[in-house]
Amino acid sequence: MRDTHRETVTESYAFACLSCGHGWERTYSIEHHVDPVGAPFVLYFADGERVPSPLSRPRCPDCGGGRIRLMRSGTVERLERALEGVPRPAPGKRI
Repeated sequence: MRDTHRETVTESYAFACLSCGHGWERTYSIEHHVDPVGAPFVLYFADGERVPSPLSRPRCPDCGGGRIRLMRSGTVERLERALEGVPRPAPGKRI
């Protein structure tokens, strides 16, 4: 159920899989709601789809692993720039 009185904010997070080394970033629209009895609740959306909170059990899109490090937005991009030209393991291989 969606109410008409909601605040929507946008937040981005960076993720790193501790199993395969894959890094990625995702931007979320976060809707803050209040239910009919006054209790707050939050809904997360990414790419127009409702998704689970990025703070609860994220999975790696490459290997499906659940050992994920959540970081500040921009971390993955900065690391990729720093590692340009450095040999990396093939996708899906453990490091």
